Amino acid sequence: MVSAEVRVAKARVVFKGPGPQVNGLEAVPEGLWLSDQQDNRTYLVDYSGKVLTSFASPARNASGTSYGAGSVWVASNVRPSMVFRHEPQTGHCTAALLLPNADQGGVHGVQWRPYEPGEQPPPPPPARSELHPNAPAGKLNAGPGVSGTLWVTRPGTKVIDHVDAETGEVLGQLPFPAARAHGLFWDEQDGTLNIVETNHGHVYRIDPKTGEVRDEWRIEGAEVHAMTRSADGRIWVGDAATNEISVVEP
Repeated sequence: MVSAEVRVAKARVVFKGPGPQVNGLEAVPEGLWLSDQQDNRTYLVDYSGKVLTSFASPARNASGTSYGAGSVWVASNVRPSMVFRHEPQTGHCTAALLLPNADQGGVHGVQWRPYEPGEQPPPPPPARSELHPNAPAGKLNAGPGVSGTLWVTRPGTKVIDHVDAETGEVLGQLPFPAARAHGLFWDEQDGTLNIVETNHGHVYRIDPKTGEVRDEWRIEGAEVHAMTRSADGRIWVGDAATNEISVVEP
């Protein structure tokens, strides 16, 4: 249930997206990784909007974007829902991760996160003998726990999936209290996951361990699809309807 009685912050436009329709953002020291849902390219732009590099992705209707484990992660919001992993310097796609319930729910936002202290990766599969010992097959992946985790918003099913970033195995799941969950970022100070829903621009600050909603507020002046927070504390949002990148101001 979306509440209307919440505090409001306003979005101030800073620049236009480099492609036709921005739909994913991730803040890094150099600027913003940005994915476009029409040309399916992912761009690195500085904080004034200047393009530093870009690459094409196998993702279609490219939505969420994140950075971690030395890779750029791009969500593909078509059936089956997937996340593609890219080498940031070349754009080379190094992996494709099939999400749970891939034919349901879609995927809008993605956020990389390391394993927390004490959080155990799934056990590796049991060792099996090679079918052809003289020509052993390549491994499917490097094993659970190697590449951290991903949190992904699944708007069609109103949940947030937490998966191993190497294998796609489900580590947990959180309910989301509104329709059309989209961009998200971590608050490193209190360890909460902050997720925006696009229909009304409400942002929910959620405890990732319990799913409890600790706070709710609203962004005015943009139809918020993408959302991220830079190291200086500024919240950046992308509006796919106008292709504008904005900063949220109190």
